[in-house]
Amino acid sequence: MSAPSAIADCLFDTTHLGRRGLLGLAAGSLLPTWAAGEPLLPALIPDDVLLDYQRFLAGRDPAAITDYGGALSRRDVVEVVLIHQALARQDRKLRLSMAPMPTSQRLQAELRIGHAACSATTYWREDFPQPDGLLFSDAVLLEGEFEAGLYTTPGNAQALAARQLRDVQQLRVLSNNTWRVDWQTLEQLGMANLQHVASWNLMPRMLQQGRADLLLAPFQPTPDMALVVDGVRLVPIPGLKVSMRGTRHFLVSATHALGPRLLDQLNAGLARLRQQGLVRRAYEQSGFFNAKVAGWTRL
Repeated sequence: MSAPSAIADCLFDTTHLGRRGLLGLAAGSLLPTWAAGEPLLPALIPDDVLLDYQRFLAGRDPAAITDYGGALSRRDVVEVVLIHQALARQDRKLRLSMAPMPTSQRLQAELRIGHAACSATTYWREDFPQPDGLLFSDAVLLEGEFEAGLYTTPGNAQALAARQLRDVQQLRVLSNNTWRVDWQTLEQLGMANLQHVASWNLMPRMLQQGRADLLLAPFQPTPDMALVVDGVRLVPIPGLKVSMRGTRHFLVSATHALGPRLLDQLNAGLARLRQQGLVRRAYEQSGFFNAKVAGWTRL
């Protein structure tokens, strides 16, 4: 996909720290410099996810983590943990070094030309109709597993009163038409007032200003599942959820020298994690598979 999906990459807290000083970045490049012969593979990660991932780890070894919950846990953060754990179970020589990317477009470009080995978080397979230069891991999130909330401001009485699809169809919805799965899902739900917004960070502010009513976002691990973006607090419409159609995968560079080996070892490691119940545990403890919405109506 050419932009990070709101469903893929939104935060419950977007406190941004400095981006460039994290990994000793080389001048003029967003990729870190590795010592000659050092067996680290660059794994690309959205820069905001990297910040929360580092705070979530708090110095811990990701391969040793068994509790995936906590205040800084969310779907994409635990996916970074899972890719480390998958490789650690198969080939400890394939070690990853996180390299922050400011945009999804840049991340994909670096992978396609082999400047990096893989992504550290998952992407919709359906967002890549022309996957030149890319390989895809086995599905980490299977068809039907990705459920999202309809998020609005706490003061939007009309949106919070929605109880069925026809109520939601009357609301003004924000998304980005380059997020293929998000946009197609909303179109298929018959949203008559669907508006394209290029930037995710603009969307919560537009809701706050009363220019729209709702957006799609994953359920959060906060007690009330609230989502806070740049100081704007959003809450899910109670009782309703949306099933996203598609599967999500780690991206692997087809042009990187170790790409094929990395893909084989990653898939084998992911299979072991799934057999051990750790993939599901990670998504449950991060709040993404959320027991609070089990009985909610799926639109």
